[in-house]
Amino acid sequence: MKRLGIVVSHPIQYYSPLFRYLAKHIDLVVFYCHNPSDEEIGQDGFGIKFKWDIDLLSGYKYIYLKNISTHPSLSKYAGCDTPEIGSVLKENGITHVVIIGWYLKSFIQALLQSKKAGIKVSVRGDSQLNPNEPFYKRLLKKNLYRFLIRKYDSLLYVGERNKKYLIEYGAKQSQLIFAPHAVDQSFWIPNSTECINQNKDNVIFIWAAKFIEKKRPFDAIEAFIAAHKHNPTIELWMIGSGELLEQAKKMAGNHNAIKFMGFKNQTELKSLLPQAHFLLLTSDFGETWGLIVNECFSMQLPAIVSDACGASEDLIEDGITGYKYKMGNVIDLQNKILKISVLHTSSFRKGLEQKNKIYSYEENTNAFKQFMNQ
Repeated sequence: MKRLGIVVSHPIQYYSPLFRYLAKHIDLVVFYCHNPSDEEIGQDGFGIKFKWDIDLLSGYKYIYLKNISTHPSLSKYAGCDTPEIGSVLKENGITHVVIIGWYLKSFIQALLQSKKAGIKVSVRGDSQLNPNEPFYKRLLKKNLYRFLIRKYDSLLYVGERNKKYLIEYGAKQSQLIFAPHAVDQSFWIPNSTECINQNKDNVIFIWAAKFIEKKRPFDAIEAFIAAHKHNPTIELWMIGSGELLEQAKKMAGNHNAIKFMGFKNQTELKSLLPQAHFLLLTSDFGETWGLIVNECFSMQLPAIVSDACGASEDLIEDGITGYKYKMGNVIDLQNKILKISVLHTSSFRKGLEQKNKIYSYEENTNAFKQFMNQ
């Protein structure tokens, strides 16, 4: 009997709903490498201590591995060290393993122990090529990653940029399986009492991210202020926390059309999105995807997305699901804000629905089953 093991760093708000969905169709166990404190979760760029307000652990079987790292961390290679992974996989009758990334020691342990036990192993990540990365780093990766990638029986890629990344570092076409980035669309569909906000006088843009360098919040503010001079009916709601928040507030000054909403948990964000019309995602190449785009598509919100974001190549078709703009080009972003602000969101509905059908949990289930048939 086939049984899937998924190895992941810790409970993540984007992955738990996927595991719950997969568990309805596949016999699986999720293995968590670390159980972080609320403070540790908040250290990941949020700058505040908090708990996610959605259930991350029900609906599927999971096991916390023993992390023996002397300095536990979710961001450093040695921060997750779980040498028991091999014996735990065998004890639970795992025949196939999917590892969510390879940046932690635990993930390499899972790969090596799986190969030793004759367990089929795959990896799922979302890295993309960064044209601004130093040459020496690309060269180092070329040698190291080529060796690593060939160790996996298959590679689950989330989108076109991720596929190109894997091929660049030595992936064979026969290894590749499309397992698209997706969100729980049933959660993000507006409640029956909610609707896309077409009745207010103003057109509302939402920017929802951590206030950190790679998210480029200042681009959004600068472009919006310039656009507002030409269209005073637009508003910008900036949602999030982080080290650049106070600087962003100073940049916005007392502009009455820019509102800073603070950090919003999942259910709070769900109630805010239907009040808006369009999403802005301004990140640099460090944004390997941008799942906020998937969430907004479920809410029927088109998006303006930086062409550096991984999701831009898969999800954004100009005039159909939103618009792309050149990352860091504030004038281009300003023009796209003005262009989309005079359009009705319903004109994008067909395009958004088509993307939701592809970038879905159903497609992921098919991908995981394809791997398990190897």
